[in-house]
Amino acid sequence: MGKKRIVEEIQNEEPEEVQEVKAKAENKKQKKIVKNQNKITKDVDFISFLKEDIRFLIQHRNQENEQKQQKAEEVYSKIEGILYQIAQTKIGGRTIQLVIKCADQNIRKQIFQKLLNDKQFGELLQSKYGHYIGITMVRNMLPEFRNQFYEILLKNANHYVAQGDASIVLDRFLTREATTQQVNKVRALFQNHNEKIDNLAMKIIEKGIHNHLLSLQILKVALPKLVPEERQKVIEYFQQLENLDYLRHKDGVSIFCAILNVTDKKERKNFLKNIQTYMQQSQEHLHRNSQFYLALQKVIFTYDDTKQVNKSILQEILPEWLNSVHVFKIIQSIYQPKLRDDLKFDNIGLQNTVSLKDDEIRVKELQDYCFESILNSLQQSETSILVESNINQFICYFIQYIIKYSQVQGLDFIKTQTKQLLYFKVDTIFSRELEQNGNYWILTQPEAQRIAKCLIQQQQIAQDEFKEVIENYCQKVQSLLIQNLKVTLISKAIYLLLALIENTNLKEQVLQEVKKNRKWIDKLEKTQSLQILYKYI
Repeated sequence: MGKKRIVEEIQNEEPEEVQEVKAKAENKKQKKIVKNQNKITKDVDFISFLKEDIRFLIQHRNQENEQKQQKAEEVYSKIEGILYQIAQTKIGGRTIQLVIKCADQNIRKQIFQKLLNDKQFGELLQSKYGHYIGITMVRNMLPEFRNQFYEILLKNANHYVAQGDASIVLDRFLTREATTQQVNKVRALFQNHNEKIDNLAMKIIEKGIHNHLLSLQILKVALPKLVPEERQKVIEYFQQLENLDYLRHKDGVSIFCAILNVTDKKERKNFLKNIQTYMQQSQEHLHRNSQFYLALQKVIFTYDDTKQVNKSILQEILPEWLNSVHVFKIIQSIYQPKLRDDLKFDNIGLQNTVSLKDDEIRVKELQDYCFESILNSLQQSETSILVESNINQFICYFIQYIIKYSQVQGLDFIKTQTKQLLYFKVDTIFSRELEQNGNYWILTQPEAQRIAKCLIQQQQIAQDEFKEVIENYCQKVQSLLIQNLKVTLISKAIYLLLALIENTNLKEQVLQEVKKNRKWIDKLEKTQSLQILYKYI
């Protein structure tokens, strides 16, 4: 029996190699346990060592008093020699942050010097707790250390940009402390598409750090070249309703434009629905944010389904077009071609287009949708707002649209404008009694002249009832200008006279009246406008 038991034990015994592997694993496990125990003991000792001091700083961190600064100085004197040993622990990192925030400039300067001059600082910014110290330093940056901090970030930017913790420090510095020149220098590292950009983009997608300044740029550059699966991840992230806050700043609008240019019809429709909900939820804040409205303009002028645009965007913002400067700019760009051409969108991608629809057709559909709402609001508004320069210019383009497309609903509006510019009643927009020298306001008031000139210029394209109204108006303006010829020729009202000559069938009548007065006209100062008139006489 004894021999049999011994044989069985020998047979069940594990090979020496297996036993050795298990022994090493057990040894490693025990070392880890001891290490964690030491770390816990160290943290407990540290907490006990500075417990009251830390509690005081926490209670007074948002107050301005000398006691707080003195306590911060005391704490620093106790941790100065072990700064880097405790920086990567939870309680140690928080203590350093408190001291930076609470200390006076002298102590803060010492901390900055000690941290920034240590070779480990670059690694510290990548650690779980150490990167919070970097964020606190950015928030409490001392001007004399700004460039040194920046150089460390620049040196490590290629690594930091896709490293979760360090990327936060890099982003905070670039968005809060860096000069434009410094930001551009870092951006330059990621401007051109290459394999490195693609690898960084995939890491950014994997770690979910899409919203950082450089992340947005890298994703924008990489997006057209990403494999469909990775590109789809980017699109899905940025079109989600809970992530749309990125549309509030320029770089967010930039990635939005890049995404819109590579999405299909279904994806763009989902974008629009989420943007509509986002506007409804954040309306109060968005009216103060100009960048968000650049994103809306991108959609409005590149999306073929104008019915969906009207429903999702214009329907939401139209009621505010006279109250919000940003909404007003969108409506302006719909009616004023020059504004669409002048919009400097090249830096953020808004010149690119995904549209297959003819631009003139799309703009006409947008104008038609907005027309009734704008007409009603102008007719119901106090007339005093119409003398504001921007609105006054917009009215000119709105008049052009009404007459060009013979919008009969706008006929009364045109008639009202012509009356206001001819009969100076007290309750009208351009009301003013005759001055002592007999000058009418239309002869000296730029806003009156602008609309008057616009109406005159429509004489050749006006049709039917509009033609009759405009021709009658031109006759009356001609009479007014000739009766006050001297005032006309020495003021900007001369441009109304030139408009009659260049745009109406009254050219010969006007020139005939002007030539009768050539003798005294020759004695006038030869202004630029008068020299133009001389070409005709």
